[in-house]
Amino acid sequence: MTDCKLIIAGLGGQGVVFLSRLIGQAALLAGDNFITYESHGMAMRGGSVSSQVKIGSYNSPLIGAGTADILLVLAPGEYERNRHALKPDGIALVNSATPTTGLAPKNMVNATALAVTHNLPKAVNLIFCGWAAEHSAFPYNFQQMQEAVETAAATPAIKTANLKALEIGRQEFSSSK
Repeated sequence: MTDCKLIIAGLGGQGVVFLSRLIGQAALLAGDNFITYESHGMAMRGGSVSSQVKIGSYNSPLIGAGTADILLVLAPGEYERNRHALKPDGIALVNSATPTTGLAPKNMVNATALAVTHNLPKAVNLIFCGWAAEHSAFPYNFQQMQEAVETAAATPAIKTANLKALEIGRQEFSSSK
């Protein structure tokens, strides 16, 4: 794995922190060094939440402005708030129902609608993750993220639902090609 700096942004309750821990689990399973930082803000009231994940040999978890390789956005409004962190050739992947100025359609998915359609309203983050893992810029492939989900799940029922959500995201990526 080459070094990678990711910022995950969303709103309280969307699973930003869980998603960062899942990526950390994938790094752990791959034998990669990683470090994370979480900023919760007003998370309990639907406020901004961001998590920073650095994969590689880093000493500090903070990602400076203009240095992130990937920006993962679970709430469309958080794109504008966090896009300054992307480096010029970085990639933003956004969960949104409507087109976002400056983003290619291939970098957007409506994971929220997919979650509702599949009766998994609390799994937007995992549907988004399954979709993002199919992008070549994402640090871990779908199988690695699937293994991370399998080892991180608390109960068999949660594991099954999480794996289903991850697969829905992957299928959406494949069908949108």
